[in-house]
Amino acid sequence: MNSIFNFFKKEKTTNKMPSTEELIERGFAPKNGKIDILLIFPPTSVAGRYGRDDIGEIGGDVIPLGIAMLAAYLREKGFGVGVLDCPGLRIDSEKVFEIITEKDPDIIAFSTSTYTLFRAIEIAKKIRSKSQNKLILLGGSHANVAAEETVDQYDYFDIVSYGKDGELIIHDIVAKYKEKNCDRNLFMSDHEILKSIKGIIYKINNVAIRNEEAENIPDLDVLPFPARDLFPLERYIPLPNQYKRLPATNMVVIRGCPYSCSFCDQAFTGARRSSPQRAVAEIKHCVEVLGIREISFWDDMLCYHKKWMKEFLNLLIEENLDFTWSCYAAVNTVDEELLKLMGKAGCWNIFYGFETAVDVLAKNINTVRKNKSLEKMKQVVSWTKAAGIEVRGSFMVGMPGETPELGKQTIQNAIELDPDYAQFGIVCPFPGTQLYKEIKQGKWGKFLTENFEDYNMWQPTWLPDGYQNINQLKEMEKLAYTKFYLRPKYVFGRIKSIKSFEDIKRYFKGAIGLIKGGYISTKFKEI
Repeated sequence: MNSIFNFFKKEKTTNKMPSTEELIERGFAPKNGKIDILLIFPPTSVAGRYGRDDIGEIGGDVIPLGIAMLAAYLREKGFGVGVLDCPGLRIDSEKVFEIITEKDPDIIAFSTSTYTLFRAIEIAKKIRSKSQNKLILLGGSHANVAAEETVDQYDYFDIVSYGKDGELIIHDIVAKYKEKNCDRNLFMSDHEILKSIKGIIYKINNVAIRNEEAENIPDLDVLPFPARDLFPLERYIPLPNQYKRLPATNMVVIRGCPYSCSFCDQAFTGARRSSPQRAVAEIKHCVEVLGIREISFWDDMLCYHKKWMKEFLNLLIEENLDFTWSCYAAVNTVDEELLKLMGKAGCWNIFYGFETAVDVLAKNINTVRKNKSLEKMKQVVSWTKAAGIEVRGSFMVGMPGETPELGKQTIQNAIELDPDYAQFGIVCPFPGTQLYKEIKQGKWGKFLTENFEDYNMWQPTWLPDGYQNINQLKEMEKLAYTKFYLRPKYVFGRIKSIKSFEDIKRYFKGAIGLIKGGYISTKFKEI
């Protein structure tokens, strides 16, 4: 496998990027000349991801680890696999259909979030209209929380899979489909075979059948590294405030989350860990084989198990690898000693889910277990910065029980905490979450839309009882960004922190994104 890092070194002199066609071809690893399954992360628009389509190329593309993990597992088991990360490749639904026609996979599997569901439906509908013998699967975060609804509403998908570990489920489907000579009609009419596959939902005589959930993989160390070599690594540039070096990748070494925030689809999933040794081995593979220089750990709570974390960090320090990294954490999972060790091990940025320090709002979204109090948050921010680690903070507006006055208190929380970067998102009650169920039951407010394509966190999907109208809620989000980022203390602090031309580029891209996205304005209505 050629080192992706060699490409980046070469690019400095030749400025040559592989063509889209070359990157598409890289994503296919046939077995005996055949692609048994094509895994697709559907196309998305800039507007769908960031709220507007005129903000330019600000970055934000990363490997869809879900399909990268499935591809690696199936390839190891001897199947021919293909992957299409449509946002990374910059391809649309028409191009996807062209590729499907050319490569002729037996199975087509989509991994979708809620707001990408309709792109998957668009492609699946066209496939079904042209071919009756393609088995079409749906999985991903949306399927995990709204599988029955998806099966009931859309006949384009033969099987919807759900559960915490997709590798065993997808392997069972592919293996048993091949036993039926990849004949869709034979497979879907064999009810005994369908009933034997755990973790799937399908229809028999137009009635949705939900099989029992598949077992979790007891030892995550047995899994192969994600098939990053199949993806267009050259095109993955994180958002401006989320990287220092390129090439970059993302990584997950812990599955699930120990917390129960009402707005999150990972609530109540628990947490399971790879061993520290396995985690470091994957990092070494990325750095030494792929030439990666930046890793973003996407685990919901990387630091939740302190004994594991300390062993992991000490192993990382011993390896002395040439890379930097960032992660997500909760206030109650870190302490001063751990943060110093993280800084020593190369961590430069931590994203904390602060959400709010207003007690009543924190209780309404059930975040009090991960964020004890405003004073504790301030202490953790201070420890983090003292360890040489930048702080990113997530805050929410439009929470259950929120009024404009309480929303302003959350904004003031953010200003007092003074993270290096702040993200303010309008609460989105995704299907399947506790919050979604509560609003459905008439609690907290009312839905503005249940068109899942709108569930992208960039536009309001519900209106809390404490707000008069949707415009008032949007103005609260704009007020949050404006008051936080246009403070003289913040602006001069960012200027003083510039250490390289790369910093200048990142800050410029970030500022353009905020201004063009309409999140910062010198003129906003008083709420």
